Amino acid sequence: MTSRSLTFLSWAFGGLGAAFALVALIAGPDVRSILVGVLPVAVVPAAVLGVRSLKLPSGFTKAVGALAVTYGLYYAIPLFFSGGAQDFAEFGLDLVADALLITLLVLTVRRRRGRLDHGDLLDGAIIAIGTWLVTWILLVQPLLSDRTNDLLGVVLDAAFMPLSVPIIGLTMMFLFSGRLDRVANWMIATALISNVFGDLFYALQETRTAGSWALVVADVLYLVSFAALGAALVHPSAAEIFADGYVRRKVSLGKRTVGLVVALIIPVMVLAIVPAESATDTAIRATSVFVLLVMTGIRLYQATDTSIKNQQRLLDAARIDDLTGLPNKSALLEIATDSIDHSWRTNRCPSLYLFDLDRFKNINDSLGHSSGDDVIVVLAERLRLAAASLGASVGRPAGDEFLVFDPTPTSEHQALNHAEVLHSVFKEPLTTGDGVVFVTSSVGVASMPTGRPVSAEEMFRWADIAMYRAKDSGRNCLALYNPSMQDRVSQRMKVETDLHGALEKSQFRLFHQPIVELGTGRVAGFEALIRWQKPDGSMVSPAQFIPIAEDTGLIGEIGAWALIEGLTQLQTWTQDGIVPPATTMSVNVSPRQLADPNFPDVVEEALQRTGVDAHRLWLEVTESVMLENPEIARTSLRRIRAMGPRIALDDF
Repeated sequence: MTSRSLTFLSWAFGGLGAAFALVALIAGPDVRSILVGVLPVAVVPAAVLGVRSLKLPSGFTKAVGALAVTYGLYYAIPLFFSGGAQDFAEFGLDLVADALLITLLVLTVRRRRGRLDHGDLLDGAIIAIGTWLVTWILLVQPLLSDRTNDLLGVVLDAAFMPLSVPIIGLTMMFLFSGRLDRVANWMIATALISNVFGDLFYALQETRTAGSWALVVADVLYLVSFAALGAALVHPSAAEIFADGYVRRKVSLGKRTVGLVVALIIPVMVLAIVPAESATDTAIRATSVFVLLVMTGIRLYQATDTSIKNQQRLLDAARIDDLTGLPNKSALLEIATDSIDHSWRTNRCPSLYLFDLDRFKNINDSLGHSSGDDVIVVLAERLRLAAASLGASVGRPAGDEFLVFDPTPTSEHQALNHAEVLHSVFKEPLTTGDGVVFVTSSVGVASMPTGRPVSAEEMFRWADIAMYRAKDSGRNCLALYNPSMQDRVSQRMKVETDLHGALEKSQFRLFHQPIVELGTGRVAGFEALIRWQKPDGSMVSPAQFIPIAEDTGLIGEIGAWALIEGLTQLQTWTQDGIVPPATTMSVNVSPRQLADPNFPDVVEEALQRTGVDAHRLWLEVTESVMLENPEIARTSLRRIRAMGPRIALDDF
């Protein structure tokens, strides 16, 4: 059936229940009994329709059908039994109905929330005990004290509400379990609430001589309960509630707290208002209160213990790397700080080794981040085992970095030896699902000077500086920090600061080196060489600022300027007759430029703006561009070659 048809049937079933409830409110007891006996049976076809159309769990719907039939039989008992036999039959069906309803509630609550924990069970027990205490004082004890009634009937009637106590507890748990965010949830909640209050009014009629009106209200509420249940079973949103992918919600803390407070306050108020009528009454009250307080105390302890453990888990999670399980930077530096505080007066030189994987981005780009994570995990375990053999600790401060704190060296030489041992774990190949992978690393080593305490943060900064020196030295090697490296870093920072804005301030110059044919001595072309002239007139070597421009991304703008400036100069010389029309201009291209997918557009724009024939432009690239970004480089080179410029391999 379509979703629209099911929605119509759902509201139609609810409307039928409302009509039955209205008739029961004004009809006599015989008509009311027929209505209350017929409507539960009508829930059975609703359950069957829910299974077939909405794929509801068959076990759940079978239990609903059995519950409906049980209630239908309950109202048919007076047709077949009377007297004590009728009381026994009704009590037996009450037991069956309560067992089925408890099963349904457990299934529903677990479906909404997943597996119930100890806190859930304790909350339900506290609510149930509080309900039992109120039930005993207001309903059960007065009935047992009434000597005018038949003893068997008194016992059976007195047992009615205590049997409903677990149902009340589970109903509260359902109502507390997150937002009622589906129509079927609202309908189920209505069914549960109506059933609970129906039991209450039925008990009032039986035990407090409330009169026939209480029985009428109870029957009306039962009709509303079954109408809402049947409507829920065929509503399309029921499929979402019971689907495997349904998002389970934790109990709302506010609702849970309100329920527990009410479960404690109402029994206390009833105890204060209604005096005990006998020694037995006093004993049962005292026992119930004792159990209630014990359960509340256990719940408070459990909640506090859970809160402390959760806080500890959060603290641990903030100190542990999720992927490798290693300490993060903060956690490892805390370990280092404690060790430094205890060892700086000794002859030891605690050391930090910072490992940075070389070109790890290529692995992620070519094999995918999942394979990259696998590589990180394997390397972390290898490094952990190697560090443990030295008495050192490993952490993971960043994506492709590992940090090792070694408290054992007594000299820088020994620290370097230990770093070499750790570095050797990277020499072994790694096997992934995509094949064998080789990974290298650059290592920065920082050792504390003997007898002079240095903070762990400062040592980490030293190791970072040394690691970049290892990178600059060709990668896959070690570098030991020394103070002169700090001067180099400061100088690099100054160059980087000055480099920003140098292009706008027209501080770059192009020098043109002639390319001469050896056979004829003719100048066949020029190579444009960029220089940076500072305001004081000093020249900065390209070897000093080009790597920084590549690291900061400024090389794109600088390279585009050099390309246009070189071609403009060539066109000017050609038009002035200084060089023949066949003269070429060679311009160096950085790997970072070629890695930019937009670089071919930059070349095309430069040719169009200057009017130079494409074949007169030579672009000089190094072979490293094919190693670092082969796919992008191949695509860019093919696009450029198709325009007409020629490609030369530089520094081969």
